[in-house]
Amino acid sequence: MKKVLFIDACITNNEMSRTRMLCEAYLEKYYSAGNTDVAVETLVLENQIMQPLMTEKLAERSKMIEAGRLDHPMFGLAREFAEADVIVIGAPYWDLSFPSILKIYIGNIMVNTLTFRYGDHGQEGLCKAEKLVYITTAGGYIGDRNHGYNYVKDIANTLGIMDTQFISAEGLDIAENDAMAILQEKIQTL
Repeated sequence: MKKVLFIDACITNNEMSRTRMLCEAYLEKYYSAGNTDVAVETLVLENQIMQPLMTEKLAERSKMIEAGRLDHPMFGLAREFAEADVIVIGAPYWDLSFPSILKIYIGNIMVNTLTFRYGDHGQEGLCKAEKLVYITTAGGYIGDRNHGYNYVKDIANTLGIMDTQFISAEGLDIAENDAMAILQEKIQTL
């Protein structure tokens, strides 16, 4: 069975999240495209207990890595990410990128010897995912300021995931635009 990890960084933890609506539509289309032997695991970042990596936490983490204790609970998110076959990240376009909780999550999954390692030629990715899909919605237009996706794509490549896809519904908060019509049109083209 193929494991799809849906990383929900939508922040608005209710049914009104436009980004979550787009993600759910994508996942539904993924199933209906013949991918029936799939288990989707949803990770709502807002519900996770994560901390930014600061001095004390980094020191503890380094000791665990050096001791080979990758089974420690602090590496649970990284193990889950490394073992997924497909990764879908849903994050609204905020402040030219994404909500800060996604950055904290990424900091927690970047674990040397678990999701990547240093080999003879630099960093080598250890994640088994064949694809990462980044889904976002934006009140305005992203244009050439797609810092969120570009960052996530670089992280994915570092972790060994070379196939990435960007899906967005944009211009949702512009006064003359019909946000739901834009969203529905995007859903139809998934």
